Formats: sequence, C-alpha cells, structure tokens
Amino acid sequence: MNKSSKCLLILVLFLTFLPSEVEAQESTRQVCGNAVVSKALPEIKVVVNKDFKYVGSFDFKIRDVAAGERFVFVDADGKKVIRMFLLQFEGFLPHIDDFYRYSFKNALEFGKHKFRQNNYAYSNSEARRQNPKGEGVLTEDFLKAKGYEVEDELMMSRFITVPPENKKHELILYYLENVSSSGSKLSEFYENDSATETWKEIGRALKERSFGAFSIGEASDRNKEK
Repeated sequence: MNKSSKCLLILVLFLTFLPSEVEAQESTRQVCGNAVVSKALPEIKVVVNKDFKYVGSFDFKIRDVAAGERFVFVDADGKKVIRMFLLQFEGFLPHIDDFYRYSFKNALEFGKHKFRQNNYAYSNSEARRQNPKGEGVLTEDFLKAKGYEVEDELMMSRFITVPPENKKHELILYYLENVSSSGSKLSEFYENDSATETWKEIGRALKERSFGAFSIGEASDRNKEK
C-alpha cells in the first residue's frame, strides 16, 4: 500500500454523562494521506496542504474540565520546524454541565461549517512556566520526542467551530509559523496586552497565508485532497 494513501483508523470514545450511568458513543476518525476525516462532533473532512507532513496525534486533558485529541502536521527543513498545522478535537468531560458559548456572527463559512478566526502569538517557554501541561507545551514535547526542533516564539491563525448538534464539543484548527520568519520579535507584538500596529500588520498577512494551508470538505467526500 502506498504510504501517502494509507489510512489510519483512530477510535474515539465520546462520553455522555447520565444521572445513573455513563453512556459511551463510539465514533471513528481517519487520517488518510493528508486528510483528517471525522464522522462526528463535528462531521467534517480537513485536507492539509501537502507541504505539511503528518507526524502523529496525542491525547490531552485540560484540568478536570475538558479533554481531546490533537493531530499534528509539520512543514520542516530537515528536523527544524518551519510551520505547523494542528487539528484539535475537544469536548467537556461528562461531569461538566457546560457548553461552548462562542458567537458565530460574521463567522467565516467553509461549506456548511462556520468558523471564528483570530490571531495569537506566544512563547513556548513562557507557556511552559504558566502551565506545564498546556496543549502548546505538550505539542512541543511531542515534536521534540520525535527529533524535531521547535522555536520558542510562535504566531498562529486559529479557526474554531462548534457542531450545532452538540455544543459540548469543538474543533480548533491552528496554522503556526515562527515569529522569527516575520523579521520581528514577540516583544514587538503586544503592548499592555493589546496588539501593536506591527502585530496587526503581520497578523493580516499570516491570516491570508493560513487559508492556503487547508481546505474543508464533508466526511462523506473521500476523493478530494489539496
């Protein structure tokens, strides 16, 4: 079987809390080449640009509140990471009586899916100091365990969608580049927690580039790859 067409089946358990029992609803996700297909929560197909290589996935937990799985793609020069594309399937734990409350007014639309988009930049070392078990830190550790070099300062274009049929779940797409590629430093991006004009300008270009990193389809469409 050709490696690029090999499909990896991933079994995921979504747990729904009931007063007297925990009901497990089985679903599957597939990684097929550079496409990630989710059959539920949300039902979607995300095709990642072929400049990126799929390197694996890992589970994570956000305190005792939420949990999920992160799929990791990298564009690297040898083992030095130049760009990343991440898919994060996340949901509240069964005992948490809450849901994701994002407004999708003026959201971007990819087919039938609505996404909120925003930019963010951060330091891995600072994130590790504040939360050693955060998703960004876990991603850095995951990649380093596979021999990759990850720069400290990263900037991202982030896309969030919530399946309307179950708002206890969300999917977040992250397109990341090294801050160094912009010719600037993270210290130039924020002033008193507000975006500087430098970051606004760099962020606009980052957002435009992020659209070229992926495409969105339906889980039933198994033919289209970018």
